[in-house]
Amino acid sequence: MEGLMKGFYTFSLWVARLAYVNILWIFFTIAGLVVLGFYPATTAMFAVVRKWVLGDCDIPVFKTFWSNYKKEFVKSNILGIFISIFAFIMYSSLNIISSVTIPPLKVLYIPNGLVTLLFLLTVLYIFPVFVHYDVKLTKVAKNAFIIMTINPISTFCMVVLTGFLLFIIYKFPGLIPFFSGSMISFLLMFLSNYAFNRASKVVEIKY
Repeated sequence: MEGLMKGFYTFSLWVARLAYVNILWIFFTIAGLVVLGFYPATTAMFAVVRKWVLGDCDIPVFKTFWSNYKKEFVKSNILGIFISIFAFIMYSSLNIISSVTIPPLKVLYIPNGLVTLLFLLTVLYIFPVFVHYDVKLTKVAKNAFIIMTINPISTFCMVVLTGFLLFIIYKFPGLIPFFSGSMISFLLMFLSNYAFNRASKVVEIKY
């Protein structure tokens, strides 16, 4: 196939790939009763997408997904617990500050807001780092933070493009079962791979 037909075939193939891995992500999230399934399923989805980004597009998707889901089930849930706890602390602290009636204490919004922003930006790199590097669990967040800080352009693109995708999904909720997670994970993994290559020339990843 050449020309227009080849382009259409390639486009259709990628649509099918993204839809399939997104369905697997939703199914295995539910299979893990959501609470225990979300983080392992997300890890498995990023593991599959990472292979695609690195050029290995002919992998057995289900086998790769299931293998990573089982392998990282405990580890990814432990990571998820820490992410959830920190997110709850940030959310609670911002709510507490907003309820304070003493004006001088409102200045606490600034450090809390900054910490929250850095946390959210670091989370964008958490799963890409988790599936890309064979590092100890305690080093995942640290490496994600370092890579985030030395790659402002990639981080900015992540924020803008992720926000755009979320807006599209919000406007067209019919996309949720097929592309809500896979499109975002592909975007984050693609930009993270660029950041990883740049980071390897600047800092040493801690294992």
